[in-house]
Amino acid sequence: IYKEAVLAVPGVALRGESRWLNALSIEADSSALEAISRFPFVRRIQPVARLKSAHTRDRIGAVEYYSHRSVNERLQELNPTQPDPAAPLYRMDRAWYGPSLNQVRMVNALEAHFRGNHGAGVRVAVLDGGYRLNHEAFQGLDVIAQYDFINDDADPDYDPSQDVPGQAAHGTACMSVIGGYSPGNLIGLAHEASFILCKSEDVSDETIVEEDNWVRAVEWSESLGADVLSSSLSYKDWYSLADFDGMTPITSRAAQIAYELGMVLCTSAGNEGPDPMSLGAPTDAEGVLSIGALRPNGDLANFSSRGPTADGRIKPDICAQGVRTACVRPGTWDEYSFWSGTSLSCPVVAGCMALLVAEHPDWTLAQFYEAARETASHAERPDNDWGWGLVNLEEAIHYPSVSGWILDQSGRGMPGIKLRLYGEEQAMTVFSNEDGFYRFPNLEWGTVRIQALWPDGTLSPFTTLAVPPSDEVDFMEGN
Repeated sequence: IYKEAVLAVPGVALRGESRWLNALSIEADSSALEAISRFPFVRRIQPVARLKSAHTRDRIGAVEYYSHRSVNERLQELNPTQPDPAAPLYRMDRAWYGPSLNQVRMVNALEAHFRGNHGAGVRVAVLDGGYRLNHEAFQGLDVIAQYDFINDDADPDYDPSQDVPGQAAHGTACMSVIGGYSPGNLIGLAHEASFILCKSEDVSDETIVEEDNWVRAVEWSESLGADVLSSSLSYKDWYSLADFDGMTPITSRAAQIAYELGMVLCTSAGNEGPDPMSLGAPTDAEGVLSIGALRPNGDLANFSSRGPTADGRIKPDICAQGVRTACVRPGTWDEYSFWSGTSLSCPVVAGCMALLVAEHPDWTLAQFYEAARETASHAERPDNDWGWGLVNLEEAIHYPSVSGWILDQSGRGMPGIKLRLYGEEQAMTVFSNEDGFYRFPNLEWGTVRIQALWPDGTLSPFTTLAVPPSDEVDFMEGN
């Protein structure tokens, strides 16, 4: 009844609706808005905001390109004259991952890949400006649903009859960081995941892009069972700094509902740094992982937006490589490129979160978020530049854990050493690996005691720890 009453007002056209926010998105003139405001069931009326891609400072014209190479060609490029027996695995990693190796290795995701975890069984929703899938890196992509929320049709590809040139470039590049797969060129973090592709950003200079498209896309993705969302978009117009409190912007409110319904949300922090409080929406929402950008050497990118939120919470949450991040070259069959911006660090983290979900399908959202934050590089001293720091996926997968090295008196690793852990309601035994490394993974909270059994039958003294957080303990023979 409410919807029909609003649409019956002369001069009103429906654009969309949100069941989560109990809201309608309409086009209306001032007289129609005045009439609508008098309805007793209308709580408030507010204009929709214009959207800004998180690649504001990283224009397509500044992108670097690289050409297709096979794995064998990469190997020959690395060492054309002789093999490198000291680092054969590293050489193969560089050949297999190609230029995308650094962004995967920085977040410590290689081990998950080596164990066969590439995101299979996880549903990843991507919200952006469109997706051109006629690239070799997408030939194995599992797309289970797609929709164009701008033109209200089922095709999120570039459509020259409706779209401006470059409409799908940003989304194609960002999505490839998660789902692209071309050995020797680009290995997406979670390329075996199933994808829900939402075209929600209109890049036209003539058209105001409404945040209601974003809300509709998130609601639709959640209804399809999306586990992880990646959105490299940001809303700033119509809002003041005081509004970025996680509860005022429409997209932030919708993001929080999506979180409460069980979705992991990764959004770009933005490229307005280094000024403080340079975030947009929905990255200010409490249930969103706000993603900052790092340089390939691990330094914080100057452009990466900073926190805090208007209500004083730390943002961003975590970071990944967002400078010279490898991705496909949109509009080509077999060419690739390096892009920069938090638009690119966001899908790196979204891919990591998809791998984390694949490893622990029984975890709660709180466990996923805690593991990602508390194992990151700055977890001991989070701030509004780095958040909790660079993602460490391998540590997050095992969180909370106790790990370390078993060393002989000369400092060399000792394989096959038995270690025992005793907790308040658990007991566990592990053995050190061939390098002398051990780990007790995914421990229950509480106090634990750890002891090593040496080859001569003697026992080390107990080491007592509180879990969480994760911790490291080394044992040296004879001590």
